Amino acid sequence: MKKLQLDAIAFLTIILMLGIANFVNGNKPEVSELENRALKQKPKFTLSAVASGSYFSDYNDYYNDTFIWRDKLLKISSGIKQAMFFNTSDAKIIVADKSKEYNASGGKKDNSGEKDKSSEKDNTVNETNPTNQPLSTSDAPSPTPDKKYNESEGVGYWLVIDGKAVELFKFNKESFEYYAEVLNKYNERLNNKIPIYSLIAPTNSEFVQLKKYKGISDSQNNAIKFLDTKFSSGITSVNSYDILNSHKDEYIYFRSDHHWTALGAYYGYSAFMETKNEKTVPLENYQTVQIDNFLGSSYSKTMDKSIENNPDTIYAYIPYVNYKYEMHHWNKSSEAKVIDMKYAETKRDKYLVFLSGGDSTWAVIKTENKNGKKLLVIKDSYGNTFVPFLLPHYEEIYVVDPRFYDITIHGNLIDFIGSKGINEILFVNYMENVNSRDFMESVENLMYDK
Repeated sequence: MKKLQLDAIAFLTIILMLGIANFVNGNKPEVSELENRALKQKPKFTLSAVASGSYFSDYNDYYNDTFIWRDKLLKISSGIKQAMFFNTSDAKIIVADKSKEYNASGGKKDNSGEKDKSSEKDNTVNETNPTNQPLSTSDAPSPTPDKKYNESEGVGYWLVIDGKAVELFKFNKESFEYYAEVLNKYNERLNNKIPIYSLIAPTNSEFVQLKKYKGISDSQNNAIKFLDTKFSSGITSVNSYDILNSHKDEYIYFRSDHHWTALGAYYGYSAFMETKNEKTVPLENYQTVQIDNFLGSSYSKTMDKSIENNPDTIYAYIPYVNYKYEMHHWNKSSEAKVIDMKYAETKRDKYLVFLSGGDSTWAVIKTENKNGKKLLVIKDSYGNTFVPFLLPHYEEIYVVDPRFYDITIHGNLIDFIGSKGINEILFVNYMENVNSRDFMESVENLMYDK
């Protein structure tokens, strides 16, 4: 009994000391490097917030998010769980917390893959582009980036197998019907006068050979075929599935992140060019940049040791076309690079090298081409690796991420299209955003004034 009392006293003493240390700690973090997300900030005290109860719930979230040594404790906890994980197979299912998604540009929910045989990480890309020697990241400037931006979209259930995380897919018929409904509305609002293309990027689970886990994830190919039957005559579907499937043994998805690689995006771009009956630019025309030791969103969600020990390499392809990339953040604008190497040396934000994070309220890329072709890309973060390949084909490329576009400042997207003289529209989104109504509601809302 006495030992139990001493244990209880010791436990309470530790808890009390940690609580006091947490309260007196003035250096509260704003971002969790481990989870790659913004942390809850201290709520403002107001009588209305107290009366509604929101102040206390927000303060509780703030206290939990900024608890002293939080990331270290989470990592220890994850390590203990994995050490105790009893499993006779070579795989495990991990449920990721969707409630922790964030957008560092200002509070709107940020919804933003991975795959392939780990042994092929280096060889496949070099074989695809043998004439270009990758540049070391030490050759590129690496100032401290001025923003944080998470790209972890519809995450939920993950199968961790062979040192990679596979995002599982469950077909939601109603969401796919709604996606088609939204695109059909755009076509109607534009009087069927502007060609609209839809490119859906599958997740990595469609191409990983799961063998004895067959059936654990629904067919994304069948889901896309179902979607194609719902489009009106003004919508053209881009079949990215077949070309990705034919290259599934290459490094087209990350192991530690839910996005496709730039190589995967290149094959998606190739499918778009084929749909338009235009010539694809050979990958050999691009200079290649190599960025090592990338641990992305899948790792942040699962914190799995086998993934941590198997980091990715990012290969980025530098455009050879002269251009000016202008990012608009509400009423301000700034120039950036479509392959922005200032993110190459960051710990968790390496994917932001593509389109410099792509988190502007809208952006435009003006190229040296004088062909009058003006494209609007409505995209999620999968589009960030895709857009750079479009530069040789268009005079102007407008980029809108529905999570950031501000109607109150820039007006509805239908008027925006008219004012910029846009004559083509391309939707590039990954499967889980099509499968989730929330994202497409934000796309639909852009058609109307507030």
